Amino acid sequence: MRRMGMRRIDLARLTFICSALLLMAPLSQASVAPAAQFDFLIGEHDVTLHAWTGDGWTPARPQNARWNGRRGLEDGIIYDEWFDPQGGNGVNVRMYDPDEKIWKMMWISTAAYQVQDLRAQMKDGVLTMWQIYPDRVGWRAEFEILNACQWARVDFQEDEAGEAPPRYRLVATRRGCSE
Repeated sequence: MRRMGMRRIDLARLTFICSALLLMAPLSQASVAPAAQFDFLIGEHDVTLHAWTGDGWTPARPQNARWNGRRGLEDGIIYDEWFDPQGGNGVNVRMYDPDEKIWKMMWISTAAYQVQDLRAQMKDGVLTMWQIYPDRVGWRAEFEILNACQWARVDFQEDEAGEAPPRYRLVATRRGCSE
């Protein structure tokens, strides 16, 4: 019963936060010009998960996930969905804040029923994402475009020594795409 109450609060919070994000910037072409940074998300993708062993990436786990991205609100946002056969389906809303020159995102999934407040921007030529709430000290994810049909997201977590080795790599392949 307690979990249901937590879910209702977080869903209500997500609705409020997403509404606030949508009102923050005018939905003009000028305000979404940097949206090209996340163009690779648009479409339907099959996703494999790989773990870092210290020497390289593991083979993909047996079941693939799906990642679907599309534009919304007259191209003012990117809305993407995550479907994992092992659980943890979720949705993400991304909006670029032209004043701060940063992506603001809200993610919620069935894995935790908690809203995550995320940010992303180009850092040293790499599209980099980090978490604001709940606090996740030392965590970041970097996106890379592998080719016309594939992109990857690599998660890093800083350890006690201050090193941030890679932990996981999601490799997404656009459905129906061939180079």
